[in-house]
Amino acid sequence: MSFTQAHHVFVGVNETGINTFIKAVCNVRGHYINYGSSSFVPGTTASATNMGPIPFPGVPGGIQWAVSLSTPVLDLFPDSSGGASPLPPVANTFNVHTQATIQIGCATWQGQDRGQMVPLKTVLDVWALGEIVATFSGPGTGFISLKVDSVLIPGIQPKSLEAVLECLLRMVLAAALANINLPFQALDLGVFKLILEQGPEISDDQVKVWGNIV
Repeated sequence: MSFTQAHHVFVGVNETGINTFIKAVCNVRGHYINYGSSSFVPGTTASATNMGPIPFPGVPGGIQWAVSLSTPVLDLFPDSSGGASPLPPVANTFNVHTQATIQIGCATWQGQDRGQMVPLKTVLDVWALGEIVATFSGPGTGFISLKVDSVLIPGIQPKSLEAVLECLLRMVLAAALANINLPFQALDLGVFKLILEQGPEISDDQVKVWGNIV
């Protein structure tokens, strides 16, 4: 059977190309994967996003914090890790690997004295499974995005703490990857526009789509 099956056009994007695209976006727009309150991120720049401290009664100025992700690396089905991944991709999914650095400002104070703050941090190895989703805004117009379904952080005990951290980092990773979209225009063939009819699907280390051209 031909690559195009019953369609006019087949387009496949391999995982190397997708990872190159993600790396380029994260290098230029680091604020997609780096967040923190003023003690860690004094102001929003291209490299990081400033957010408010966590308000808590009695803590002067609130709890200072920061969360950063290393550039996510995708592995499209089938598994390319040789069995090393603790969360290998299954049919029609991708695996993503990143490291999450979580920091808090450990503050001490007495009465109205703001005291001092010592930054503490931990680095967690984060693995996730997800799928490719197509969003349409008209014929030949739309984008392909990355949806995170589940997260695994190996070696965390007890299980309740593991569940809390995995939920937290699933939300952070999903929000970060939501900023990285591949528009259909990137798949157009010169003056021709791609009308997506099937896909996106994941196999053979590629994201595959089929369609027509106008």
